[in-house]
Amino acid sequence: MNERPAVVFGLLHAGLALTRGLGRRGVPVHGVVLHDNDFGIRSKYLRSRSVFSQGASPERDRQIIARLRRLAADTRLVLFPERDENVAWVLDHLDEVREFADVPLPADPDVTRSLRRKERLVEVAERAGVPTPATVLADCEATIAAAGLRPPFLLKPAEGQDFALTFGEKVVVADSVEEACTVWRRADEAGFDMLVQEYVPDSHEKVYSLLAYMSAASGEPLAAVVGRKVRQGPLRFGTSAFFEVDYEPRVIELGLRLLEEAGYRGFAHVEFAHDQRDDAFKLLEVNTRLPVWAGIAIHGDFDIASVAYDDLCGHPPLVCRLYRDDHAWAYLAKDVYVSTQMARRRELRVGEVVRNYLRRDKSRAVFAFDDPRPALASLRYLRSRV
Repeated sequence: MNERPAVVFGLLHAGLALTRGLGRRGVPVHGVVLHDNDFGIRSKYLRSRSVFSQGASPERDRQIIARLRRLAADTRLVLFPERDENVAWVLDHLDEVREFADVPLPADPDVTRSLRRKERLVEVAERAGVPTPATVLADCEATIAAAGLRPPFLLKPAEGQDFALTFGEKVVVADSVEEACTVWRRADEAGFDMLVQEYVPDSHEKVYSLLAYMSAASGEPLAAVVGRKVRQGPLRFGTSAFFEVDYEPRVIELGLRLLEEAGYRGFAHVEFAHDQRDDAFKLLEVNTRLPVWAGIAIHGDFDIASVAYDDLCGHPPLVCRLYRDDHAWAYLAKDVYVSTQMARRRELRVGEVVRNYLRRDKSRAVFAFDDPRPALASLRYLRSRV
């Protein structure tokens, strides 16, 4: 059977895992990136590589569309956007993209935006009966002062990853209304819409995630895995450095209920914090894409990449697969740095790290014996992040 070509749009950790999963199966995979330090572009499993790093412009967008059309030729592509900026680009060009490609996103872009925009996500969660921490959209300092939220507060961007790239942190903790207003002013001057949210105490130790793929045709869940951040960087409010499967039925139930209420299709990463005060899982955010630790769900025993590809090609599986095996994902370079910081703060013992790495089933974030070049290329990416 001739496999339809797949394009992975963005090639960091999740895009690389997707490329390897499909490439090992024999799917012709092509890479398109917006940054020349996307290390996955070096994967041997790519049939072609295209870099558009000249910055956002109508001319760049025309070039990307033209390249995708050439890759489609006389068939249809399956296009997988990796990061928020890639999803945003597809949403901005969705009508044109759908002329030659199938994408793991709902037909109505407003459905995706209702989950990406955090103030709208709160409304979807309320309709679905999914608990959230008390949250307000901070349109001015007076709104923050009048919100009546209990400190400490979390201040986070309403959408996207640009805030973290600008300020070096995903969220900011404020211990008072005055401090929250100071953070808001700084973010507002940089052009970010911000939310203020009550902080769930000690939630950084109990952040659970659902990764699900919802059928493009029916909206039914076709594959799912639940896990927990073990270590993250920056500390407390960063992305995963070590992540493990940790089955929690309430996270599955709440996450799928939210996605079904929204009418969502495609990959979704739904993140919850466990609030020990009332033993409730409270919604933090939804990413309408694969998470950085997607490799935990793309391997021989469980392959959410193939599930999505087959569904978008019109061949969905007959039943939903739920992955519950004892499995972990590790980004070694980042985890060494994070673990060292935690050890200095007396928050981690060496023995715990050793036990994590002695486990039998573990997916690596970057290195693979059959595809080593991305690991070498990732050194440049790491330098850029430092």
